[in-house]
Amino acid sequence: MRESDTPTAARIGAAVGALPLRPSLVATLRDYGIYLALAALVVYFAIALPQFRTPDNALLVLLQVSVIGIIAIGMTFTILTAGIDLSVGSLLAVAGMFSGVFAQKDPSAANVLLAFLLPVVIGLLGGAINGVIIAWAGVNPLIVTLGTLTAYRGFVVWYRVNPIYDLQPYYRVVGQGTVGPIPIPAIILLVMAGAAWVVLNYTRYGRYVYVVGGNPEAARAAGIDVPLLKFSVYVISGFCVGVAGLIFTSRLMAAQAISGQGFELQAIAAAVVGGASLFGGRGKITNTIVGALIMGVLFNGLVMLNVPAPIQQMVIGVIIIAAVWLDAVLRQRGY
Repeated sequence: MRESDTPTAARIGAAVGALPLRPSLVATLRDYGIYLALAALVVYFAIALPQFRTPDNALLVLLQVSVIGIIAIGMTFTILTAGIDLSVGSLLAVAGMFSGVFAQKDPSAANVLLAFLLPVVIGLLGGAINGVIIAWAGVNPLIVTLGTLTAYRGFVVWYRVNPIYDLQPYYRVVGQGTVGPIPIPAIILLVMAGAAWVVLNYTRYGRYVYVVGGNPEAARAAGIDVPLLKFSVYVISGFCVGVAGLIFTSRLMAAQAISGQGFELQAIAAAVVGGASLFGGRGKITNTIVGALIMGVLFNGLVMLNVPAPIQQMVIGVIIIAAVWLDAVLRQRGY
């Protein structure tokens, strides 16, 4: 018997079919309108600001977007299961700090290995802590990650409040290196986004993520281990944060306890602007990356227009509220 003919696969197919997917002009605009929004922003700033349309500025936007884009990939996995991860900025600071500790030491093989691998391990561990509490203790993801946001930040400030500078020259390659004209962080972002896209679109695990987020009761009836899957998406989020922490620390060539403040807001903004529903079950990695690009282009243009930083933060808040409101309206109308 083929796998697709099994009763479990049939139930999963029925669960996926139960998700609210209605082709229409509104749904099309919901999925692809962000591409038009990105194009409109680029055209506006290119006309208003001659310096915006230079190749160097385009590469700068890609570099600036890389860290938030990588975090937003993991955030998308959690949002698809109707969860959230508010701890990403604080966890990034922890991962970056421990990476910096070893990157400052003599470049022995052990220290180099730890400088590059330890932030990823710490990210995985921090994500796993979130996942265990959410998946098996049954605590709301918002409450759990709000708590770990505070706990992780408190830990890194307690561990070392003073920044770490004078990192070894080899360490800058991840955050400041290029392949030709393309920044290495942008290449890492594209590779991770491609891998996440394949997982969500062409694997059983990816189908399970959508089913759990869209209809958890149907997922349980189909035999999916819902707690284990919810645990796994927070581990994925932690992995993305660990990689982002390594890139961010390498780019600054400094490890700071204040690193990553506000990154959770920017990552959520990238995902929801990209069309990911905070109610779960809907979202695309490609759209999340476009959402991150929209935020990056917007920030870049506002800085060139000398818009104060507090106003930039207000713009992010308004964008998030508008995106969530629009998603709620579309869901109420069955789109």
